[in-house]
Amino acid sequence: MTPTTPGDAGIVPAPRAAGRSAVRGPAALRALAGAFAHLQDFDAFVHGLQAALGKADWLGHLTLELPAEAGDAERTFAPGVMTLPVQGSAGAHGLLRVGGRPGPRVFGAEDLHLLSSLADFLAAALDCSREWREVERHRELLSFLLNQAPVGILAFDRLRRVTAGNDLARRWLGGGNDPWGTLQAVLPPETGSGEAVAAQFHLRVEGRLVYGELRSPPGRDPAEVCVVVLADLSPDQARLLDALGREVYRCQWRQLALGLVILESPQVAGGVLQRLPELRAALPAGVAAGPYDANRVGLVFPECGHHAILANLRKLRPLVGDAVRAGLAELGRGATEPEPLLQAALGGLRPLAELLRPALLLHDDNPAVNDTLAYVLGGDFELVKSTSVEHTRQLLRSRSFDGLITEVDLRESSGLELARLAGDLQPGIRTFFTAISELAVDAVRAGRPDEAVVFRKPFDARALGSTVRAQLGL
Repeated sequence: MTPTTPGDAGIVPAPRAAGRSAVRGPAALRALAGAFAHLQDFDAFVHGLQAALGKADWLGHLTLELPAEAGDAERTFAPGVMTLPVQGSAGAHGLLRVGGRPGPRVFGAEDLHLLSSLADFLAAALDCSREWREVERHRELLSFLLNQAPVGILAFDRLRRVTAGNDLARRWLGGGNDPWGTLQAVLPPETGSGEAVAAQFHLRVEGRLVYGELRSPPGRDPAEVCVVVLADLSPDQARLLDALGREVYRCQWRQLALGLVILESPQVAGGVLQRLPELRAALPAGVAAGPYDANRVGLVFPECGHHAILANLRKLRPLVGDAVRAGLAELGRGATEPEPLLQAALGGLRPLAELLRPALLLHDDNPAVNDTLAYVLGGDFELVKSTSVEHTRQLLRSRSFDGLITEVDLRESSGLELARLAGDLQPGIRTFFTAISELAVDAVRAGRPDEAVVFRKPFDARALGSTVRAQLGL
């Protein structure tokens, strides 16, 4: 038979089997099975085939020759040796050479059919091995490309085995043989239920804050394949904490106001972290904003007092919604270092709508008056009541208020004195007075002509409520 020109470049011919083997069919089949154990390794598979053919001596000496170079078309044909092409759907692989057995015997038609079938079988097996080799090459190339990505990437099959990924993701997920098991410890319990796989999570590993998203590709059955992508948020988090430390010491040195706000989403998906670019665009240029973790964002307001911070948060409210919780901590109110300030903001988390409610301090010698004011204003304000001047002074020093309502003529002190203290401690606070006599009303107007708001007792509850709401921007 006429040999074909092989086309598999770069394969070094394996050495021919030396001599005949005394072991017949079973040993040859066993050697052939051993060759198929290396089907994914093309070179090892070919070597195994050659070894197996060397043991099959029912027709004499069989060898499989593969070309050393693609252009090597020169062949020799020895007398008494049958040469058959080994060519499959993937192209030409090489030649199968069969030497006749010793003695007066020639090849017959049955031998030709048998050897032709053997050549076809070898060609199909070599096609599979070559395909395995190409798959492995592609896998290595894909692995190389994925390792160039700045994020961690892992793809899982239906049995949740890793089918592709990079070293970064494997290291962040423990570096073991069960990255899916590691994910189960951080994924929400409902992940994987329903028609789609989708989850957001974060973990701390190697001292880093790592944010992850688990997704199934569009149009694919989530049970078949899913992909996890991990991003390192540590640089952004570090910039936020550095800005906090720097501004705390600067503002403290210059005796300036500073506030830290933590915004927390109830869930990671669609939370404040995804809205961070929009938040930064809506904030003044001097405000630092960055991730604290996967569902919390920190905002550092240097040179901003309580009222200015709340005004900025009210502008952000349409962006983040009312499901967000917020914590506000201010420099000098029990926290003069970055870490206590951060812990105070985290410990004070409450619904944003509640934080944005204006806070009113009610001071009157008569508790019934405070109760009446609370009844009128309680729906729109956070109210703190006091009948002790010393307690009121402590409150003004320990927390922020948007407004103070006090009686002018107090038994222990003067309402005007409390108003001056409130203005000194909390610039921008609005003060409202209640008074019984006309002389008290005149005293307020004389001392505070520009912003005197006095309600004469007995006051009109509806007028008082509308005036206070209008003065505080509600």
